[in-house]
Amino acid sequence: MATNVQDSDVRPGPNRYISTPGVAKEVSKYIEDYAHPVILTGVKSADAFLDYTGEDEFFAPVLRYDGSSSERNARELAEQAKALDADAIIAIGAGKLSDTAKNVAELLNVDLIIVPTLACACAAYSPYSVNYDDEHRFLGVPVHPRQSVALLVDSALIAQAPPEKIVGGIGDTVAKWYESAPVFEQADDLSVFDRLAYQGAKLSHDLLLEESVPALDALRAGDYANGHVRTLIDTIIGIAGTVGGFGGVRARESGAHTVHDGLTRIPGSAETMHGEKVAYGVLVQLVAEGKEDEARNLLPFYNKIGLPHSWKQMNLPFTDENLKTVADFAAAPGSPFHAAVPDVTADQIIDAMRTVEAF
Repeated sequence: MATNVQDSDVRPGPNRYISTPGVAKEVSKYIEDYAHPVILTGVKSADAFLDYTGEDEFFAPVLRYDGSSSERNARELAEQAKALDADAIIAIGAGKLSDTAKNVAELLNVDLIIVPTLACACAAYSPYSVNYDDEHRFLGVPVHPRQSVALLVDSALIAQAPPEKIVGGIGDTVAKWYESAPVFEQADDLSVFDRLAYQGAKLSHDLLLEESVPALDALRAGDYANGHVRTLIDTIIGIAGTVGGFGGVRARESGAHTVHDGLTRIPGSAETMHGEKVAYGVLVQLVAEGKEDEARNLLPFYNKIGLPHSWKQMNLPFTDENLKTVADFAAAPGSPFHAAVPDVTADQIIDAMRTVEAF
């Protein structure tokens, strides 16, 4: 599998990002050059895609991933796709599906086309995967040497998902600014790509604060063609993915995602969306940085759109043992948290989580 993100500064260029309502109904146009394309999807994603396109069946053989986003499942699927003589993988689904498909495509060394069905993260546009074990505990973030050849972002399809799914995407995306800004600001050797990622992270933050509420209002009203909705979707998938792609290691994760990764070690955490746990991690990171006021200033936004800021809201037991589990992981030597808060300790992270809980 690819090099782990902490050990690499690979910066794959962006793929063909096609953002057009209705493009999901035209996938066949993008696979004409392949003799044996194979579809990788999940149960809910498949149903959403077929309902949207009005088709009774898929246009190519279908493989189902198991929802684990694990290297094990990727290898299993790669063997199944190889038996079908696959020369391209068509990924139809959300974040974990995209991450799995990127692993599969690399194992087979074939082209990848992605059709996201949710805007819950930047996974469809990012150059890396997030891998978990079978208990949904975080394992690592491999960087892929190439991205998909095409990303077909159909806002009309994505908008029909439950609005709470896009709330998770907002949480994952708002972290781009809070995680990368302190890392960039401590560096004295920023490349032009670092500067581009820094500006993209700030843009994504500003757009989220402006667009999230009107977009969610439109979604709840069934106004799927609303301009705010399309802007929000492109921010979550496109701009956020560009930040991680051009910013390299400095822009991909620091404190917030490391808190998320630690939370995956708590039983029951898989019931909370990736982006919701990351959003909680943003508050913990800010407090650990000594920016408690800035963390508190985010609370009205969190409350308005439905992002969690406590363990109770994530339905997790707020116990000393669980706090230690998360903090020990997040403060471990080599943890990305140190990029934002050098020499951070487990006790500091525990204190930060207690402070946030008191909000």
